[in-house]
Amino acid sequence: MGDIEERIADAKRQAEELKSQIESLRNEKNTGGMSTATVSPKPLVQSIKTRRILKGHFGKVYALHWGGQSENGTNLVSASQDGKLIIWNALNMAKVQSIPLRSSWVMTCAFEPSSNELVACGGLDNLCSIYKLTDNPVLRATKELAAHDGYLSCCRFVTPGQIITSSGDGTCILWDVETGIATTNFMEHAGDVMSLSVKEGESNIFVSGSCDANAKVWDLRAGECTQTFHGHESDINSVQFFPDGYAFGTGSDDSHRRIFDMRRYN
Repeated sequence: MGDIEERIADAKRQAEELKSQIESLRNEKNTGGMSTATVSPKPLVQSIKTRRILKGHFGKVYALHWGGQSENGTNLVSASQDGKLIIWNALNMAKVQSIPLRSSWVMTCAFEPSSNELVACGGLDNLCSIYKLTDNPVLRATKELAAHDGYLSCCRFVTPGQIITSSGDGTCILWDVETGIATTNFMEHAGDVMSLSVKEGESNIFVSGSCDANAKVWDLRAGECTQTFHGHESDINSVQFFPDGYAFGTGSDDSHRRIFDMRRYN
């Protein structure tokens, strides 16, 4: 017993010596931290102010999308359950156009970013409705894209002639806007697809988020999924590419927001 007690005591002394050495090294390399900082870090944003309030809808506003970097880059479209799409000039707060919808149960809208001449929307009618803004006034859809078996959760233009939609039927579809034909179906999700985002500067790539808790990156040229990203524990409700295109963010019912770097995954 005496030998064991001596070994235990010796081990304790060695542990204390190691703690002292670690603390000494830590103090030598200490360059300061939040606890020792003498100057408070400046916030990234000094103050957040409401710049414009756009008034005109009389129901829940479910979606909005900015126009592209054309001469009308200050325009945006909003979709409301009052049965209207409204095109706004965000700079002067003017309503440019008000478009009546055949179904008021709208869930998404999109502005075509290159020419700003087309907008799209969809929802519980399972349709993606395309409107041409040069037809003034716009009274009906130029094209109605029908192939989904569930609600339309999101839509985004790839080019003026192509649009991608996601749906509660668990699929995404690439459409030819002119003919109204579904050219490619993307069907690897195991739940409702809630959101999608097209990669800026490389429009052949898009990412989708689903109620299967996975985000998937797709290549339009191959017509298939190229990467699957796990990590969430519940439905993914929103996805958005980072501006440089190397990463994307997701938002989920698990109360977490995740950033995925595509370069770190095979």
